[in-house]
Amino acid sequence: MSERKWHPNFIKYVNFIINHTNYKWLFVETKEDWIPKWVVTWKSENWLKRRAWWDKKCNEYWIKIEAWCYAKIALINHPTQKHTCQICWKELSIKYVYPNKRTLTFINKNFNLNLEPFTLDIFEIINTIKNNSIFLSKFQTLFKKDKFNSYDELLNVVNKYVINWDKWYFSPWAMSNSPDRFDWYHSDWACCRHESDKWRHKDNLQRYTQDRRVYENWVEWDWKKADRLMAMFGKNWVSADHIWPISLWFCHRPKFTPMSKENNSSKWNRMSYSDVKILIEDEKKEKIMSWYWKYLWDNLKNKVVDDKGAKKLSDLLSKNTQISLNILSIIHKEWYSDFLIKTYLYPDYSFFDHKIIWFNHEDGTYESVESKEVNRQEQHNNVQRYIRIALETLEIYSEKENRKNIKYIQNIDHWILKNIFLLLDNKDYKNADLKVKELVEYIWRELIKEW
Repeated sequence: MSERKWHPNFIKYVNFIINHTNYKWLFVETKEDWIPKWVVTWKSENWLKRRAWWDKKCNEYWIKIEAWCYAKIALINHPTQKHTCQICWKELSIKYVYPNKRTLTFINKNFNLNLEPFTLDIFEIINTIKNNSIFLSKFQTLFKKDKFNSYDELLNVVNKYVINWDKWYFSPWAMSNSPDRFDWYHSDWACCRHESDKWRHKDNLQRYTQDRRVYENWVEWDWKKADRLMAMFGKNWVSADHIWPISLWFCHRPKFTPMSKENNSSKWNRMSYSDVKILIEDEKKEKIMSWYWKYLWDNLKNKVVDDKGAKKLSDLLSKNTQISLNILSIIHKEWYSDFLIKTYLYPDYSFFDHKIIWFNHEDGTYESVESKEVNRQEQHNNVQRYIRIALETLEIYSEKENRKNIKYIQNIDHWILKNIFLLLDNKDYKNADLKVKELVEYIWRELIKEW
């Protein structure tokens, strides 16, 4: 099964899941001692068999193959929605029903409790303290943007956050994972991962903050330094706002504006006129956007004179992001991933750690950053994770129907693509990069016509 020692209750869980009708025909191999191989190697032939099975499951439930689709189907498909830990054998929910650190601290402080993480879910906690005279008023302070006047109304509010996987308030016991694991979930996570994985001891887990969109959108800049600064915002229960949305391929720079979670979510990937002006000024001092659409930005930024124009520019940049990722996915599909990784990803940033000095959570400023080089197994594992996320995103794009942007993809000069592939066959990455940029520039010129 694994080098780790499996708890007997976890073995029972494994046998129950593997033999359950919900997982019928999902590939599983047994070893000589008839023990099932719960985990398969990433990108192996058996991994691909499992991935294909989950794709079919998504289609059965009319779930589009896109970001988070596998997390959705893994939860829907699970017969009990409870997972047994591989090490301590606790059986806990895979739904977002456990108070995260912030919410648990609030509950313990206001109701004079001393609950440990993942001991009770939020519904059990509410039922335990519902007779407290300050019960509703305190929870109203926690859920500020929702109005409720009764126990049942509060349950409806909580259920809404649970269904929407709201990370601001709640957490699952086990996170969904790629089909390495049969049921798609980590075998040990919140309760024991700090013991089973020495690089994820509790101190590390508490400051572990990463923005997946950096790898999903293939953006530039020192993402490790920016992630460390984001962690400082999180410790102060403040949301770190990118003035420059990285979903539009602006660089993931270590510079953020404090903003409430609600306002940050509502802003989404739209820029205001004031945002555009700040970016134009920042650009005089440092790089602010990834190369993928610099031409588009340079030709349109000075045409923005109000919020309406800023939204229009945001929409065009968003469209360009989708098209450009589709182009990268075409290259990935032709088995030229090595070129993409070496030319457009920046995994080496993983081998540095940063300490933010004198952080001011009120305005997001800081005095300096102390950096040091690190080279442990943790960093090598993270590099593999970042590459995996980036390439999986391209696989999703290659599988999606490009309904809105199909005309741009169809109009691509396929001679340019053939030239790119010829250069890549000869390992001429430098000139292939120039040809890729030529291809993307063609898209830019088409998009500018829509202004």
